[in-house]
Amino acid sequence: MADLKISQLPAATTPLAGTEVLPIVQSGTTKQVAVNDLTAGKAVSASTLTATTVNATTFDTNVAAAGVTLVGTTLAADGTDTNIDINITPKGTGAVALADALLSRPTLKDYAVEGVAIGNAGATRTFDMATGNFFSVTIDQATTFTFSNPPGSGDFGCFVMEITNGSAFVITFPASVDWPGGIAPTLTAAGKDQLVFTTRDGGTTYFGFVAGLDIKSP
Repeated sequence: MADLKISQLPAATTPLAGTEVLPIVQSGTTKQVAVNDLTAGKAVSASTLTATTVNATTFDTNVAAAGVTLVGTTLAADGTDTNIDINITPKGTGAVALADALLSRPTLKDYAVEGVAIGNAGATRTFDMATGNFFSVTIDQATTFTFSNPPGSGDFGCFVMEITNGSAFVITFPASVDWPGGIAPTLTAAGKDQLVFTTRDGGTTYFGFVAGLDIKSP
């Protein structure tokens, strides 16, 4: 073949099969390497990965040490095995954040609800649904509760509140809480109670229910 500039070469047929070879210089010697082997065993980093379909048996943290944005429609497992898992494992205390996006048709297994151990309530206490959906709190003085960051109107939101010594002091619940029969429950002065609060209108109204009063061992 006559010497040609790269710009003069005919375009390759894409997508590549992976068996094509490229010349590389390794330890001062020109050698060949298959396209499939260019990144074999190496971490690949990117700030944005754009694709219609990402096929992988493991999409691990090596894909991006500092975070990666996937722009596409499908993250799918591929391979010869009949059943292949897709594992998304954040590093350390990292999280998978869906930013209020819809998660459609999941089957849940071995799951937990994020809990927040508040400790003493103090004179005022905010229960922020952006931080958790289970709260434990001890009433150490007269206190006023505030609820914040519920889901948007039309979506159903719920959280559980475990209260220790609930009637030892006066608790003022938000005016947006409606109770069965319009009567707030009488809580336990020295013990644990659990309450459930739900909303479907963005927190304009919460329905409050008693899950259990004076919960203790028999």
